[in-house]
Amino acid sequence: MQTALYIQSDPDIHQQTSLFDVEVGYSAAKFPEEIWKSLMKDDLEGYRLHLAFDSANVQGFKTGYLAIKKNQVVVCLAPFFITDYHLDTTVQGKLKSLLQKVREKIPFLMRIKILCVGSPITDACKMTMHPEYPYDPDILQALNEQLQKIASKSGASVIAFKDVLAKDLQKYGAKLNQLGYSTVKNMPVAVNRIDFATLEDYYTSLSYATRKDLRRKIKKSAHIEIKEYQGMPPNIEEIHALYLETYERSDLKFEKLTSTFFEFTAGLMPQNTRFVLYYSDQRLIAFNMLLHNEHTLMDKYIGMHQPLAADNNIYFLSWMYNIEMCLRDGLTRFQSGQASYEVKKKLGASLEDTYILFKHTNRLLNQPLACLAKLLAYENFDANL
Repeated sequence: MQTALYIQSDPDIHQQTSLFDVEVGYSAAKFPEEIWKSLMKDDLEGYRLHLAFDSANVQGFKTGYLAIKKNQVVVCLAPFFITDYHLDTTVQGKLKSLLQKVREKIPFLMRIKILCVGSPITDACKMTMHPEYPYDPDILQALNEQLQKIASKSGASVIAFKDVLAKDLQKYGAKLNQLGYSTVKNMPVAVNRIDFATLEDYYTSLSYATRKDLRRKIKKSAHIEIKEYQGMPPNIEEIHALYLETYERSDLKFEKLTSTFFEFTAGLMPQNTRFVLYYSDQRLIAFNMLLHNEHTLMDKYIGMHQPLAADNNIYFLSWMYNIEMCLRDGLTRFQSGQASYEVKKKLGASLEDTYILFKHTNRLLNQPLACLAKLLAYENFDANL
C-alpha cells in the first residue's frame, strides 16, 4: 500500500531575487534526497535526520527548508526552525537561578521568537552550498531577504544562524556582518581523532592520572552487560524514558525529543544508526544513540538512570566502548558533541569552535541585542572555554 506524503509550501513566498529563485517548504521532503546529497554528500546530519525530526512532533518547533536556485539548480540549501527561545538557555551558575526567577515572574521578558538557520538536533549549521557552483555572496543576500519575509510573517523578532563552523564563518561571515548580523561564540564540538592503532595506544595518549582513573573505573564496571543494535532497538519506550530522565536533570534544555524521533531515525537510517544499551542485573540503566558512516562515529544522545549509572561509571564505560567501536570499524573520527568539556578534554578530545550570527528585525535593537548575547554567551560560564 502506498502512502501519500503531503508537503506544505507557501506560493506567496516563492520569488525571483536578483539572479536567484528562492523557494521555501516545510518538510525536508520538499526537496528530493538526491538534491540533499548533491550538496551534503554523505553528511550524517543530512536529509533523513531532518526528516525524522520533522516527523517526530517535537513541541515548540516549526521546521522549514529554504532553497536558492540558479537556472533550476539548487545552489544553496538552508534548513531553519522557528521557536520561542529562552535567553537563559546557555547560562550556568548563580545567574541561571536568578534569571529563572525572572522568567517565572515576567516570562515574556526572557523569551523571544527566533527564526534560526540550522537545526535543533545537529552539531553544526547545515546551510550548504553546491560544491560545483562558485560561491557568490549574492546567495546570502537572497537568503537574507527571504529570511526577513519569513520572520515578518511568523512574528519572529530575531534571525540567527546557529552553530556555524569556523571554516564557514571565514567564508560567509563578512557578508553576513555586512547584512547586519553580529557574531558570538557558541558551544564548541568535541572531537577525538582516532589516529592510534590499539586501545592501549589510546590509553597511552592520556595523562597518567587520567589513564589510571579511567582504568579503575572500567574495571569496576566489568559486570555491566552491553548490547549493541544496528538500526532499530527492541525497547524504544524504555530508551526514551531514560532520555527524558536525563533531559530533566540537565541544565541545558532546548528540544525535548519524542520517542517517535528515535523510531524515525532508526527506521529511516538503519545503516547509520546504532544503539548501545547498558544493563545492570538485567535492568536497562543507560543507552547511547550514535550515528556513523565509513569514517565518523557521532555520539548523539545518551540517557542514564541515576544513581545506578554513576555508581557503575556508565559515562566512562560508554566512552571507552565508543572508542573501541571506532577501532573495530576502522573509523577515524569520534564526535562527542557539545557540553561536558572538562571531562572530554581529559579524555583526549579537541574542541572545534562554532558561532552564532544574529540580528534583530528592528535595527534599533541590534546593538542592545549584541551586547546581551555577549553577556549571556556560554563560554562566559564554562571555565574550560
